[in-house]
Amino acid sequence: MTPITRTPVEGRSDALRQAQGPEGAQGPDGAEGLEAGQPVPEPVEGQASAGTLRQAQGPKGAQGPKGAQGPEGAQGPEGAQGPKGAQGPKGAHGSSGGQGAESAAPPKRAARIAAAVSIALVGVYVAGTLVIVSPTTPVRGAVVAAAGPYFTQKWNVFAPSIMKTNITFSVQAQWRDADGTLVKSDWINVTKLEQQAVPGHAEPSRIQKSSWNAMLAYNARYLALDAQQREIVRDTFIQRADGGGYRAQSAESLIADLDAVSTTPGSGQGDVVRFLRYDYMLKEYATAFSTAYFEQDVERVRWRIDRTRPNDFDNRFSEEQQFDDTAVTFGWRHVDDVIDPETLAVYRDVVTRYGGAR
Repeated sequence: MTPITRTPVEGRSDALRQAQGPEGAQGPDGAEGLEAGQPVPEPVEGQASAGTLRQAQGPKGAQGPKGAQGPEGAQGPEGAQGPKGAQGPKGAHGSSGGQGAESAAPPKRAARIAAAVSIALVGVYVAGTLVIVSPTTPVRGAVVAAAGPYFTQKWNVFAPSIMKTNITFSVQAQWRDADGTLVKSDWINVTKLEQQAVPGHAEPSRIQKSSWNAMLAYNARYLALDAQQREIVRDTFIQRADGGGYRAQSAESLIADLDAVSTTPGSGQGDVVRFLRYDYMLKEYATAFSTAYFEQDVERVRWRIDRTRPNDFDNRFSEEQQFDDTAVTFGWRHVDDVIDPETLAVYRDVVTRYGGAR
């Protein structure tokens, strides 16, 4: 066997050293360098020479800027490719499979779809709202039934303790004429008279709802009594005087009478006392107002609480009244005190301003 003669490294040709590079350098397509003594292959047409490959790859598989490759599939800066599947900056493709401006189409299409869906939803909501607030029709009933579980609103959303009943305070008075005959007046709705001054005023005075506030407090104390106690307080608080004539029933006798019919004698006197105090205050108010309104020396007064409840929301367009009006009339109270002239002047001015002067 003929021994293989190895040529010293210094004896290698420059072309071979450039083709191999340092130990382990590769040629095109991952080809390894040649062993010592092997013939240098002839360059194939269309491929780079060994010197060119040496410069393109560098030490141990080094590549050009950002992975540059040969003619077929070679990439430029930021992944640019050659003719076959070449890419432009940031993923732009060339003639074979190129995309270009089409990459911006999906976001625009999605935006148009989202806008169309939003407009459709808003249109359905507005149309449904108009149908719901329209007068009663079969279409309205169907829409309300479908949208009710999701969009139903009631007035107590804005006022959780909204009042459903209109309450008013009316007074009636008695006085004696020149012949000594007892004269009875008509019922005067004080609350309605006060409310005549409210329209046109953004911030009306509290004095324009004094009777309404008084009725709320008085009615709450009245409802705190037992059923038999309510029957007694609706009666007249007048008794005959020893020397003739009439006088107001004393507070002591009233407390005793009310406590005697209480379901819990002794323990319910607090409610009785609170009611009688407000009853006395209301008698003073009714006396001053009646004296100023009728311009008479009033001897007796009584009052009435009227309640009217409008139709509920579902029947608001119905002409038929859904609830009956109610009235609670209290008995006569005897006037046994003298009205202060300054107080009487204030009530006369109120009556005149409210348009209630006779």
